[in-house]
Amino acid sequence: MDLTRLTGSISGSAVLLFLFSLVFSGCKKTEQIPHETPTLIYEQPVTMDIPVEGSWVGHLDGVDNASIVPQITGYLLTQNYSNGAPVKKGKVLFRIDDSTFKDQVSRAKATLEQARAQLQQLNYDAEIYKPLAAENAISKQKYEDTRLSAIAAQAQVQQATAALALAEKNLSYTVLYAPFDGIAGISKTNIGDLVSPESGPLAIVSSVNPIRVNFAVTQQEWIQQAGKNGDEGVQTGSKLDITLKDGTKYPEQATVVAIDRAFNPQTGTIRVQADLPNGNYLLRPGMFITATAKLATVKNALTVPAKALLSTQGRFFVITLDEHNHPSIIPVQAGTQVGERQQVIPLQPDSLTPQSKVVVDGLLQAEMASRNPAAHLKAVPASNP
Repeated sequence: MDLTRLTGSISGSAVLLFLFSLVFSGCKKTEQIPHETPTLIYEQPVTMDIPVEGSWVGHLDGVDNASIVPQITGYLLTQNYSNGAPVKKGKVLFRIDDSTFKDQVSRAKATLEQARAQLQQLNYDAEIYKPLAAENAISKQKYEDTRLSAIAAQAQVQQATAALALAEKNLSYTVLYAPFDGIAGISKTNIGDLVSPESGPLAIVSSVNPIRVNFAVTQQEWIQQAGKNGDEGVQTGSKLDITLKDGTKYPEQATVVAIDRAFNPQTGTIRVQADLPNGNYLLRPGMFITATAKLATVKNALTVPAKALLSTQGRFFVITLDEHNHPSIIPVQAGTQVGERQQVIPLQPDSLTPQSKVVVDGLLQAEMASRNPAAHLKAVPASNP
């Protein structure tokens, strides 16, 4: 007999026996662990009045935006403000070289004086010739020629007067003023540039206190607020809360000042404008903000803790317990969330009431148990619902 083979066989059998004993003892140990029914925590729904809010991304603009465009052609002489600085109404912003326009005024004045002198002479001659012509001391033709010449001279005086007014207006255009209080933008030209009406605006001035808020409301939101008044809805005079781009809430409220006459058929929205106080000029045109307003109030809305709401593929559910603590899945529509509470609207009438027990902790165990009609779970009410 081969002792080596015998020893190997004995050793192999011992190993198999040892492994089998481990598996068997492990199975026995697992079977000895008692199965504990999980304890769920539930709350009853609470009814409350919930404000329905609308939020819209909007942008800021000046209430008035004036392009400072030269009305005459000339060389830019001075810029009399600092780029981007606040300006007062009537402040001189730019001066254009006025030497040419002063000469035009002087020539127009001289032409007017000459026309007036000629008119005066002809009127004087006509007064003298009139009685002489009546007595045939001079020919009537000479009187008529003088009278008609006086009429023509009167027209020349009017033409010269108009030319002088135009020359003086062009001279006034050499100084450009701020049309209102606001902020003057960075100039688009340099001193010495030849500017004209065709060269475009020299700068833009915007009135920014108050500053204009522009946003658009959808048809659904517009209908949702129908029949509301006071501080609800987006109507002329209603107030808006403003949130800046970094999430900061602006300390002042905006007031709706204008609503467009019609909805845009391409976007399905209607344009709304509001004015927002901006005394420190913090806000500037072009900034994006979020405007928020209360559209309506839902009375006695049914709410549950937000953590009790389950969702899958765009559908929402809560899990309730019957009198025997058997869980059921209740389909709901999710409404407005207020703090840690979520408005829910049951899709089946009376499937969720203020007396229902809604699971708020242990949702996974409750969901799995809902598939077993015989499942009954332990459940206790929340200590601080």
